[in-house]
Parts: sequence; structure tokens; C-alpha cells
Amino acid sequence: MAEGAVGPGVGMAVVSGRDPRFNGAPFINQIHLNINGGPASPKADGWITYGIPVVAGLMYRDSIEIDELKHPLEVRRLALIPGTGGAGRFRGAPSAEIEFGIKSDAMTVMYPGDGQEEPPKGVRGGLDGARAERFVIRKNGESTKLTNAARIELAPGDAVRGIDCSGGGYGSPLERDPERVLDDVLERYETEERAADVYGVIFDSYPVRDGSKVDARATDEKRRALATI
Repeated sequence: MAEGAVGPGVGMAVVSGRDPRFNGAPFINQIHLNINGGPASPKADGWITYGIPVVAGLMYRDSIEIDELKHPLEVRRLALIPGTGGAGRFRGAPSAEIEFGIKSDAMTVMYPGDGQEEPPKGVRGGLDGARAERFVIRKNGESTKLTNAARIELAPGDAVRGIDCSGGGYGSPLERDPERVLDDVLERYETEERAADVYGVIFDSYPVRDGSKVDARATDEKRRALATI
């Protein structure tokens, strides 16, 4: 099988500080909001709940609302990123993006991580996944890239942002069932551009929507052309 994401990242940070909602009572806890893209295998696409290798897909993510109730933080964004999974006959799970800020005077955020230098590898002709990235965003909008693991002090208006690794693909993307590529685009796992340029799949209408179909003849021609590159 291919490689999956490595390292917990920002979405599994330990957050600590004092909560103004409870008369400045101290708090410290680890949140579990990351996803990390799972690897493709000879039989299936990667799981979006992969976590890290030892989790192996059994990821019990926190409820955003519960984390916001328990800690003075605000999740601004948590979403999959279309077109980021390692392409293949079976594709790796896509990356996810998380960004959260604080609702207190200060907060310490500490996270372990990995995957910013080397992406999860694809195998048997499958493409590599995407690297991880982490940033601190200050109140004035200034964004600074962080290391694989870091401790950050946040002030009001600041936020921390993380992008998980995606999973690597298995097998040539040109061997993926075109109907599965159509489903991926409709479900926003994939983009129209990658469907054509990487998978060689052409549709009968754009933008792709419910009711769109695979153009079999154009797809066959596109795949034969890509196979010669």
C-alpha cells in the first residue's frame, strides 16, 4: 500500500491558559480535530479518518462545538481540500485544513508534527500525497510558517492554521474507473482540472454537476494522449 500522513499537527495540539468565562481558571487539554489523509491500497481509497499510522483509521474526532464550550477557542475553519490526495487507481485521502483562534487574553498552543519536508509516497504508479504546512496568523494578518513541531503564544486576534498531509495513491491514475472520478468531483474530493489533467477523464458538461456524465470517447482519447507523456 501507499504511505499515509505522518504526525498529528495543529489539529491535535495541547492548548493551555486561563479561561475568562470561569474567573480566570487555568485549563490545559489536548484537542483532537485533525484528520490526516489515509493511504490508498490495492483494494480501496484512503480513509479521511486515518489520523497517524498507529491510529490506522480509528480516529474519534472531537466535536467542534464541545471543544469551543470546554476551551476559550474558536474554530474558524475545518474542511477537506479538493484535489490534494495522491492520485491513483485508488486515491489517497485528501488533506484537511484547520484554523482556530482564541477567546481569551492569551493561549499557549503546543503541537507535535511531521510531513513538511517529504510527502507521503504513492506506489505502483500512484502519485505522492501533499505535504503538511503550519502557520501562525497574527491579528494584523501577518502569516508566519511554523516548523514541524512548535510552541506558539497566541494573543487576542491571533490564530493558528494547519494543513494535514494527504495520502499517497496506488496504481496509475489512468487506470481509475472514470465513474469513480466523476463521483470524486461531485463529492469535491477531486477537481475538474485534475480529473482531466491527471486522471484523463472528460465530462459531457462543465461545470460538473448532478446529471453530468463521463464522455467515454473523449476520455479514451485523453488517456491515450497522457500515456505517451
